[in-house]
Amino acid sequence: MAVKLGTVEFYQAMADELNNDPEWKEKGKNLSYTMVYKYEAPIEGEFFTVFDQGKVTEVRHAEPQDVEKADFVISGSSDVWRGCFDGSINPTVAMTRGQLRVRGKMSQLLKNMSAFQHVITAMSRIDFE
Repeated sequence: MAVKLGTVEFYQAMADELNNDPEWKEKGKNLSYTMVYKYEAPIEGEFFTVFDQGKVTEVRHAEPQDVEKADFVISGSSDVWRGCFDGSINPTVAMTRGQLRVRGKMSQLLKNMSAFQHVITAMSRIDFE
């Protein structure tokens, strides 16, 4: 059953996808961080996730303090997010072009790029509308 893009249900589907993925368990085993996915018009919303040693342990709507304190905040228009998840936009290219903006420790992001890319790959497997 398809979930709606830009909803908590979409991010819960991401958590389920990753938590049932043995490859993610291995790739993410050394990562513990919080992330906020921020959607801008036309769909708007902010979603807080906790990644803890190869598991996604929390998914919910982000509160203002979550956005302030998250290890990473990735922001972009909902059209760019849709393109990243349907495969029409390369997320790395979107970041270099400023279509997706990242706030956080870029050295940690780059060092763990394979794991972060795996998260995007898992999200692309979600049936969404």
